[in-house]
Amino acid sequence: MMTNPIDSPSTEPFDEEAELADFIPPELALEGRDTLLADWRLEYLDKLHLTMEDQRFLVQSPTTQLLYLHLLKKTYGLGQREVTVSIDRLVADTKLAWMTVQKQLKTLHALGLVTVSQPARQRIAPTYLLQWLPKLEKREHPKDVTTRYDELDQDDLAELKRLSPLVSPSKREEMAIEIRVGLRAEGLLPSQDLVTKIISFRILHMFPYKRKLMAKHPEWYADHSFNP
Repeated sequence: MMTNPIDSPSTEPFDEEAELADFIPPELALEGRDTLLADWRLEYLDKLHLTMEDQRFLVQSPTTQLLYLHLLKKTYGLGQREVTVSIDRLVADTKLAWMTVQKQLKTLHALGLVTVSQPARQRIAPTYLLQWLPKLEKREHPKDVTTRYDELDQDDLAELKRLSPLVSPSKREEMAIEIRVGLRAEGLLPSQDLVTKIISFRILHMFPYKRKLMAKHPEWYADHSFNP
């Protein structure tokens, strides 16, 4: 009678190196590399797994996610923190459009995940420094954060609804990046909801409706350094 090979006890010892091989870039199979320890490989895979489940990663666009994961593989996936690569090379590797790669590099930079450690020079591509998603801290999502948006009344919200279509998606994204960079500089990782509220408040100040807000809430503008 034939035996089920799945149920048969294996006489071969468990080979952790072989089990990991399918998940590690082939460059790591090179002999003589001191960093190629199983513990190091597992740490990389563990961080990659946590990143792909992190809400801050999940809220990004698919193209942002793809480019970030590719750059992680080209850096930490090879035991490095930096990679020298051109946009043309990234386009070829990821199959994304040239303008998309350029745009998402700016997004990753605004998020503090990719920085240029060495600018491009003649015939030499720029060098990018990669960061893992920073660890969450209590102050990064304070529950007591309120905005002026939370104090808007029904008339204000109705005007906001009328004005919002006048602001282009590219302008909104530009504002969102600026807000995230500013808040990150203060040690905060803002939620999308907070960023949206700040953008909405700014939209009201891009149009003549600002004067009505100033008349209704003079206490908001008591500080003359305020500049919407």
